[in-house]
Amino acid sequence: MSDRIGFRLALPVIGWLWLFWPSLSNMVNVWANSKTYEHCFLVVPICLWLVWRERKVIKPLRPSVSWLAVALLAVSCFLWLLGRAASIGLFEHIAAIVSLQLLLWAVLGTAIIRRFWFPLLYLLFAIPFGESLIPKLQIITADLSVWLLNISNIPVYRDGLYLTIPNGRFYVAEACSGIRFLMSSVALGTLFAYLQFTKVYKRTLFVAFSFIFPIIANGIRAYGIVMIGYFSNMEYAAGADHLVYGWLFFSVVILVIFFTASLFSDQQAPYVKLPQQPSALSARQTWGALGLVALIFIATALWKQQLDQGQPLLSSQQTDAMNPQPVMLTEWGISFPHAERSQRQSAADGKAELYTARYNIWQRDGELISSTNQLFNKDIWSVDNSQSVTLPAGIHAKSMTVSNAKGNSMRVIYWYCVNAFCSSNPLAIKLMKASYRLAGQQGVSDVFAIASTELSDNQIKDIIDVGTNKHSVILKNSHQR
Repeated sequence: MSDRIGFRLALPVIGWLWLFWPSLSNMVNVWANSKTYEHCFLVVPICLWLVWRERKVIKPLRPSVSWLAVALLAVSCFLWLLGRAASIGLFEHIAAIVSLQLLLWAVLGTAIIRRFWFPLLYLLFAIPFGESLIPKLQIITADLSVWLLNISNIPVYRDGLYLTIPNGRFYVAEACSGIRFLMSSVALGTLFAYLQFTKVYKRTLFVAFSFIFPIIANGIRAYGIVMIGYFSNMEYAAGADHLVYGWLFFSVVILVIFFTASLFSDQQAPYVKLPQQPSALSARQTWGALGLVALIFIATALWKQQLDQGQPLLSSQQTDAMNPQPVMLTEWGISFPHAERSQRQSAADGKAELYTARYNIWQRDGELISSTNQLFNKDIWSVDNSQSVTLPAGIHAKSMTVSNAKGNSMRVIYWYCVNAFCSSNPLAIKLMKASYRLAGQQGVSDVFAIASTELSDNQIKDIIDVGTNKHSVILKNSHQR
C-alpha cells in the first residue's frame, strides 16, 4: 500500500518542488533570519510524525482522485502568480503550502485525506505570518503595563508607546510586542489541542487559550521589567529584560499551556481497524488527474517565466548612481531606496515638507511597497495614531501622528499611486501593480508624503495642489531642496 502511494506521489511532489522552489527557499530563509519563525523548522517533522503514528489507518484505504482538488489547485497557482507579480511574499508562501495540500488531496483522494486532515492543515504553520499583529500587540502590552502600574500605585505617564516613571523611561518596541512567543505558543497549543482532546469545543477553547495567554503573560513580563527598573533605580532593567524575555520566560509559558492541556485532556479513542476497501479507480482516471496537474504546473511555470523576463520601459529619469536620495535636513527620516527619481520640497515658511519617489513597476531592484522603505525614521519616531483623510482630487490618504522621546510630535500624510489609481492601502496598490504586470503592461508607481510638526490635517490640505493626472503634486508657495 505504501509503495503504491509513494509511486503516485513521486512525480507530482517533484513537480511541486520544481515550480515553487523560489518561494520555498525564500520561506526557509525567513525562518532562518527571524527569531519569530524559528519554530517553523519543526512543522514539517511534526507533520511527518503525525502521519507515521497513524500509518495503520491508511492501510485499508485505497487511493483515488479528487477533481475538486485539481480545480482548486489551479486557483492556488494563480494566487502564487499574483503574489509574485505583486511582490507579496505572504501570498506566495500561502499558495505554495496550499498547493501541496491540494496536490496531495488530488492524487490520494478524499478518503485518505480525511483521515489525515490535521497533519495536512498543520502545514499552514510553516507559513511565516503574523507580523501585522505587532503594532496591536505593542499597544496591548503598553495598556497592560500601565494598568498594572496603576494598580501598584507606581506613577506612570504614557505618551504613545513611551512609558515614563519617576526614575526612568521605557519604550515598548517591536521586540517587546511578544509576537515571537505568540506564534510559537499558538503552533504548539494547536498541536496539544489535537493530541490531548477529542471534543471539538475543547480543542477550540484550548487554541484560543494558547493565543490569549501569551499576550497577557507578555504584558506581565513588561510590567515586571518596569518594576525592576523602578526599584533598582534603572540599574538592572536592561539585564532583566534579556533574562526574562529569553527562554526562561518562554519555557514557563509553554509549561503552563502543556499542564493545562494535560489537566483537561480527553481519553483517546481506541484504534479501530477499518475493513479493506476495494479499488474502484481506473488507470484512465489516475493518469487524467496527474495529466491535469502537470498541465496546471506547466502553464503556471510559463506565466512565471513571462513575469521574470518582463523588461521595464524606463522613464526619462532612470535610476542613476549619480542621483542619490535627497539629504534629510530634518529628523523626518523618510527613505525609499532604489527609486528611479525622488524629490523633496518645503512650503509654508518651512512648516511642511513634501517627499515624492517614483518606481517602475517592472524594475528589479526596489519597489514602492517594501520593508526596506520607511515613511519616517523608526529609530526616532513611533506611531501614536492614524486615520484616513480625503485630499483634493478625491485622493484617499492616510494621516499619522508620530512622536519621539523628546516629546515632539509630527503629522505625516501619505498615499501611493500606480498610474491613475491612488490609495493609502498597500495591499490595494500591490494588487493594482500585479494586474498590470500579469497583463504585460507598463506603469509607474509613486509615493507622496507630507510631514509637518506644526500644521493640522486641514492646514496641510489647504497647501496641497494635486494635478489632474494625480501624479503632479506640489505644495503652494514651496521651494525645492
